[in-house]
Amino acid sequence: MKLVTYELKRSKAKELKTGVFLDGDFILDLQAAAAFYLKEKEKEKEKKAYDLAAQLMTGDIKKILEKGRAAMSLARSTYKNFLKWQRDQKKPLRGWRGEPLTISRKEINWKAPILKPGKIIAMGLNFRDHAEENKMPIPEIPVGFLKASSAVIGPYDLIPYPSSISQLDYEIELCLVIGKKGKNIPREKAYEYVAGYMIMNDLSARDIQLKEMEKKLLLLGKSFDGFAPIGPYLVTIDEIPDVHNLAMELWVNDEPEPRQKSSTEQMIFKVPELIEYWSQMTLEPGDIITSGTPGGVAFFRKPDPNKFFLKKGDVVKAKISGLGFLQNKIV
Repeated sequence: MKLVTYELKRSKAKELKTGVFLDGDFILDLQAAAAFYLKEKEKEKEKKAYDLAAQLMTGDIKKILEKGRAAMSLARSTYKNFLKWQRDQKKPLRGWRGEPLTISRKEINWKAPILKPGKIIAMGLNFRDHAEENKMPIPEIPVGFLKASSAVIGPYDLIPYPSSISQLDYEIELCLVIGKKGKNIPREKAYEYVAGYMIMNDLSARDIQLKEMEKKLLLLGKSFDGFAPIGPYLVTIDEIPDVHNLAMELWVNDEPEPRQKSSTEQMIFKVPELIEYWSQMTLEPGDIITSGTPGGVAFFRKPDPNKFFLKKGDVVKAKISGLGFLQNKIV
């Protein structure tokens, strides 16, 4: 499934909803479809079906993950049965109360799939090509930092350029999202704790970052508002058979070549190793661990990196195969 968080453009209430992205640029309203499924297949009474769907299929994917197996099982069963109804054309595309079960993507505002992650563990120097351009040795253990959850924005939102900086850089990264609580997780069981994957552009204010790192600290340089576009959807783990074989590309404007072009195969510490290491502290549903970024960032461009730092008006597109793309304008 490709789980999305959205709001209807026509809705004055701006209610957040969870859906599943479908082929053909439509979104399945997961709560409405779950109520339909519960009454149709599980023979629940109408009120109970709607109440249970509202309880489990909230407008917050993190809360769905927190509810555990029952919620995710309902989401999968609903999606599976909807595809069957759609294929057989035997069931209407409206719920028992007349509400539409699908919405065109043109009718929604996309939001970040995980609105408020408990923590964002962002990896540093975890791609061989990035370590090489950084002229740094391969790290012996995973190294990273915490990125503020207030930096999170949606996959197509505008990115505000902070007035106090002059070196705004891009970093395409894979995000793995934790699906259940765990601590001291052995690598052999790591995938049991992964809900799925997303894309992040780990934006960086290099001038602030350098000053912080002189003191061996890092926070604001990575955590200005808007510095963590994520999405466009949370792709569940079953849809990605090999997370270490995904092409990655980051483009700026209409340039003829991508600024970054690599593959998750370049990751030094793979997903099981990252989960094993970082689960020495408790990992919780909705937590994000990033892959780190490949080579090609502006800061290490020759001969003059200043020509490559992002400026107002630039449009940045980050793509990972199987995970869609982010597209954000700097304003």
